[in-house]
Amino acid sequence: MNIIDFHVHIFPDKIAEKAARAVGKFYDIPMALDGKLSTALTCMNRAGIRRFVAHSVATTPAQVESINRFILAAHAAYPDRILPFAALHPDLPDVEKTMDEIVSAGFLGVKIHPDIQGFRLDDARVLKMIGAVAGRLPLLIHTGDYRYDNSGPERMNRVLDLFPNLVAVCAHLGGYSEWERAAASPLPGRKNVYVDTSSSLYALSPARAAEIIRSYGVEHVLFGTDYPMWEPSEELDRFFRLPLTEEEQELILHKNAERLLRL
Repeated sequence: MNIIDFHVHIFPDKIAEKAARAVGKFYDIPMALDGKLSTALTCMNRAGIRRFVAHSVATTPAQVESINRFILAAHAAYPDRILPFAALHPDLPDVEKTMDEIVSAGFLGVKIHPDIQGFRLDDARVLKMIGAVAGRLPLLIHTGDYRYDNSGPERMNRVLDLFPNLVAVCAHLGGYSEWERAAASPLPGRKNVYVDTSSSLYALSPARAAEIIRSYGVEHVLFGTDYPMWEPSEELDRFFRLPLTEEEQELILHKNAERLLRL
């Protein structure tokens, strides 16, 4: 089966283990893997995952350029495997110029993480950054977390109201640890909203996960593992426990991603 993993973090080898540990500490969840590209490729091969969206998060504006060089180099080394998403930060001196460079470089999308980057989705400076992305590339957004008031469904819906041409991939079934609140919000049913399954299936029963997936519409759901947080083969096992039809599985595992990224 053709499978695309829409949510994979990779880091340069010299900092990968430290970066992975930091993410694990942030969530109080031990990382399953080390965050290296080589490990990601090995795990994807073992799981039968053909391609994956690779990205990393810039915690400061100064990190954007080096992260994007690293992601592009990984894509150049494995062009048939890696689908590159760029890093972006709202405090860049010229976010519009950086966005022009991202598009010109051939990135397929942009990834932001309000909690780790330390901003609220609907802050004025963040809205300026989102406006630079809207209508140009899909924006993969970490959404939700009951511990923070940065990216919950209310703020996400406010952003979508302001930018009707924004194609948003709301990670973690619309809201990490806030799945029910996100599903009860206006997020499901928005034609420009996708969600991914990453870091969600471990916490939801298969029946409830399938209900939430169908509330968004199976044409708007993408499979994601959140490597290195979880072992990809284990995430696939969780996915295949969901009471979904074979047609629904095909949409989530690759057809939706292929349509969204125009592959």
